Amino acid sequence: MKRIILYTAFFAFSAFVSAQSVAPEILEKVKSSGEVQNVFLNDDEVRLSLVPNTELSSHALTHWDNSEKPRLTTEKLFYLDKKSLGSENSVSSASIEKVSKVIRKISTMKGTEYYSNRHKKWETLYHEAYLVKSPTEKIRIPDDTDGSADGKTLYCMQDDNSFGKCYYKLTYKQRTNEVSVCFDNFEPLKFGPITAAKSHHVKINLVVVDEGDHFLVYLMVQAYYPRIALLEDKMIDSFNARVDSIYKWFVAQMSAN
Repeated sequence: MKRIILYTAFFAFSAFVSAQSVAPEILEKVKSSGEVQNVFLNDDEVRLSLVPNTELSSHALTHWDNSEKPRLTTEKLFYLDKKSLGSENSVSSASIEKVSKVIRKISTMKGTEYYSNRHKKWETLYHEAYLVKSPTEKIRIPDDTDGSADGKTLYCMQDDNSFGKCYYKLTYKQRTNEVSVCFDNFEPLKFGPITAAKSHHVKINLVVVDEGDHFLVYLMVQAYYPRIALLEDKMIDSFNARVDSIYKWFVAQMSAN
């Protein structure tokens, strides 16, 4: 009997913990404002405070495996009320399974817009986007949305407004109440003739946590690039804009399906 009581207490506690994946004060802040962000540059002490207390959110922190410390680390947490997605059945239909398919529809990133701080106007971020067969065979293939995303490794090309053609390795994980993807550049990013970031020196993590009536969407960008004043300003603007544009794309796709 004592063992049964202990098991019951454990599962009740686990359910409580999973329902409280961020601290109450952070949840209150992000719920009221819609988003909260931290940006760390160069020698700043990186103190990530917005990471949801979930398995895949924690795993997202392990993808940076370079000897160099990132010059830019941006973390941003979004609160997405399922009722805002537009459908009468939006709460019940907005499942992790749906999220899993949406974040694998890489071709739908084509036409995503972002606000250019340098040009002071909205511009197209990705002029083209699609999966490719492999790093050595850059043949376009259809989006892979069958089954679970868990354990899938895909590759994509994004024709980026700033960097031109960019190639990323996409690593997916999926659990009952969350799904994640890490974008890892397997070829250098360039500003014209300048190498803005070497291979594997840009990591973009997206984690979506299902909290019942809302999603918590955690985005983290880590990047290492040459410390050239003009280049650094462009990189900071470009990647901070990408965080917002990726979220905008995600919300649009969740609302459209």
